[in-house]
Amino acid sequence: MATVGYEYSAEEPLNREPPVEDLVSSFFTESDGYDRNHGPIPHIDASEHIVRVDGAVENILELSVDQLHKDFAQHEVKAGVTVSDGQNAHVAFACFQTPCQEDSWYGGSIELERAMREDADVVLALEMNGNPLSPNHGYPVRVVAPGIAGARSVKWLDRITVQLHESANFYQQHDYKVLPPEAVDGESAKQYWHTVPAIQDMPVNSVVAVPKSGDTVAVSPDGTIPVKGYALPSGENGPVTKVEVSSDEGKTWNEADLISHPEDRENTKWAWTLWRAAVKVEPGHPRSVWSRAADKSGNVQPSCPQWNLRGVVYNGYGEAKDLTVV
Repeated sequence: MATVGYEYSAEEPLNREPPVEDLVSSFFTESDGYDRNHGPIPHIDASEHIVRVDGAVENILELSVDQLHKDFAQHEVKAGVTVSDGQNAHVAFACFQTPCQEDSWYGGSIELERAMREDADVVLALEMNGNPLSPNHGYPVRVVAPGIAGARSVKWLDRITVQLHESANFYQQHDYKVLPPEAVDGESAKQYWHTVPAIQDMPVNSVVAVPKSGDTVAVSPDGTIPVKGYALPSGENGPVTKVEVSSDEGKTWNEADLISHPEDRENTKWAWTLWRAAVKVEPGHPRSVWSRAADKSGNVQPSCPQWNLRGVVYNGYGEAKDLTVV
């Protein structure tokens, strides 16, 4: 294992995000300003770091970061990463660099079939937005599994293991699962952790970013207010094909404009879609604006999904509420 330093790491896991109105200002999200972690951020010497591939494989591999750069074809993926057994084969990813809040290491797994399919675009990422990964985003190498819960895209990758069961890590087995409504607290949840599958594909979703709940908004001469947001497709079913907006609590819906990526939309299967609309709203208070998205496979965002104890994979209508329109 490579030498690790923690001198620049936060004592508590670093978790932060930018204001949502800043988030939708660009198709590509800046690498600084958002983080999701369960432990300290390791600072790894890439020249010493090795990724081991083992388990149900013909030959065990030990690959340096330099080999990952030079000996393998490089591949670019535009993807939105959202922060979730039978006898199917699985590929488990593990990071042993730092202890986590609930385990001595961090790991996650996905089905081997998904990992091996070329069109699934699962990669070992060395760069982000054209630059080397930063330590807080997994330097020197991390997994990126598009369409799948970000919890499976393990950072600071040490090991890849092919096996007949899911990762045994706490965050695969006892977190990021949609528990049934009967699980109402920690005690009642215990009976379900080993029977409920770990979250893999994320659902179709959209968010109203501008205006924010509680804002005061000036109506334009044509009686509309500007509304902006983003949407994400379900799992492998991208891209987002439609976003609709309502200002009368869902009685009527109007289609928003999808803001195309500067290059094209054909290569944005895994990416978010930015959208905007001019929405007619009567002056007054309180007012609200809702959004709902649909993807290429026809999945439509529901008004209110079933409640679960952890609140994970929530994808009810996007909403800006308690607006004052003047």
